[in-house]
Amino acid sequence: MRITYPTRLAPLLLAATTAILSVSHAQTSSKDGWLNLTVIHTNDIHARVDPANYDGFNCSDDDKKKGTCYGGAARHKTLIQDLRKGKTSLLLDGGDEFQGTLWYNFYKGDVASQIMNALGYDLTTVGNHEWDNGVATLAKFWKQLNMPIVCANCVLSGETLLKDLVKPYHIFEDLGIAIIGYITPTTAATSNAGPTVSFTDPIPAVQKCVDELEAKGIKRILALSHHGYENDKVVAAQTRGIDLIVGAHSHTLLGDEKNPLSKGPYPTVVKNQGGEDTLIAFYMGRYVGNLDVVFDPKGKIVEYQGAPILVDQSIKPDPELQKQVDTWRQKFEAWSTNVLGKATADFDFTRCKNDECSTGNLIADTMLERAKNASSANGPFPDLAIIQSRVIRAAIPQGLVTAEKVLTTIPYDNVIVQMPMTGQALLQTLEAVVIRQHKDTHKNVTSPIQISGMRFTYDSSLPLMENHIKNATIKDRQGKWVAINPQRTYQVVTSYFLWNGGDNIFGKLDSALVNLGDLGKAVMDHIASVKTITPYTDGRIFDDNVTRKFKRGYRADRA
Repeated sequence: MRITYPTRLAPLLLAATTAILSVSHAQTSSKDGWLNLTVIHTNDIHARVDPANYDGFNCSDDDKKKGTCYGGAARHKTLIQDLRKGKTSLLLDGGDEFQGTLWYNFYKGDVASQIMNALGYDLTTVGNHEWDNGVATLAKFWKQLNMPIVCANCVLSGETLLKDLVKPYHIFEDLGIAIIGYITPTTAATSNAGPTVSFTDPIPAVQKCVDELEAKGIKRILALSHHGYENDKVVAAQTRGIDLIVGAHSHTLLGDEKNPLSKGPYPTVVKNQGGEDTLIAFYMGRYVGNLDVVFDPKGKIVEYQGAPILVDQSIKPDPELQKQVDTWRQKFEAWSTNVLGKATADFDFTRCKNDECSTGNLIADTMLERAKNASSANGPFPDLAIIQSRVIRAAIPQGLVTAEKVLTTIPYDNVIVQMPMTGQALLQTLEAVVIRQHKDTHKNVTSPIQISGMRFTYDSSLPLMENHIKNATIKDRQGKWVAINPQRTYQVVTSYFLWNGGDNIFGKLDSALVNLGDLGKAVMDHIASVKTITPYTDGRIFDDNVTRKFKRGYRADRA
């Protein structure tokens, strides 16, 4: 998360340290117009109700012994209560409470809302992942919250479930402070907001709110963002009147000079129209941002100090909330630890971001298998499967495979669907994926793909406007590899997310769908059926411009 103020404050930073410490308990809003405020902020919790290790996974006994277990809702409550004692404060969350662990898979937003209420958040905005399960799930979550939700560039006029639950900004009358919310406009392509919701450029949306607030006499204006560190610096540079931006989305750590993941000081100074500082706390609940600021009578921040606080094992969990967390966990623990089968070796994850990978092959092959098994009852016989690589968030390790390990690998809810697509459209899709842009619409493709029942070769060295796909084949019902016919219509198995325009891989489609059920369940059912899984790659995606060897002999292509 992050924060923004005038650059002229930077020389005051060292002097302000003592001043803020000595005046932080002063009255909230004195008659002469000064205000001492503590801003406490979190972001990108991603359903990490329990403490997590350095990689964001459940803490092992070894992690606990090493002291490398971070975060957790009950620790957050203890820390936040301590930070708020004797101070005038605002507790803010920058979004993305949804997705990332079994807590979300099992409870959706029901536990997250109860935790946010228990921690006493004063305000929140919405993250891109809050839209992943559509507006109905988000509406239920928002209705359960005891705090205002702000988003200035969310256009909800046509969405009856949401339009009365969120507003562009909120004014804390007792503090004379307004907070404007905004979200990354890429949410339309990367989530499942649907056709009744859109997201505009945040810069004019935020500036419009600033102008309205200034007309109302509000001098202290903050912004709460889910747009990313670099993007927030642009917003800060191209707007005026914002004293402070608290942000999220990019999972950026600031302030810890010894940590190689740190991207800058806390706060970061941005040179712009007036000069502004920006602060961001790390994700997964590992850090909580804490900033003390002093507003002068003109509504300007003249002194500040702060740092992100590591939520480590030295912070004791709040006993009441921890008891509730333990109760919630019991309801899904038996389900999550159920052994489905075993993996003979580690499945690969790192290659999935740019290439064919063993985890991607397992998932895509499972999708095609599920569609083939259902074809006689639900629709025509499927030809191939395509899934976005971004769905893969971890690797399945060697050993026993549980539901928890599967849903850690593919934590985001995805529904498998089957749809018709012409060979011409399919070839255009492959071209767009390879060059990461559609040549006709110029929309950027935001994820590579994993495939089954299809192979293609491309040449990444060619100029942008040339055809990069050199050879594309599918396996027919007789098991022969045949060239994709541009004139023929194929049955493509994919995710509802992609059918709905996600990652701009297909673009928005109007084709009829066959619903084949949940992806995570399909993978778990497959593993439970075969009992043993072995990682493999077989060259189904190949770049002629790159010399590499695929691991053959693991297992024959089952597509």
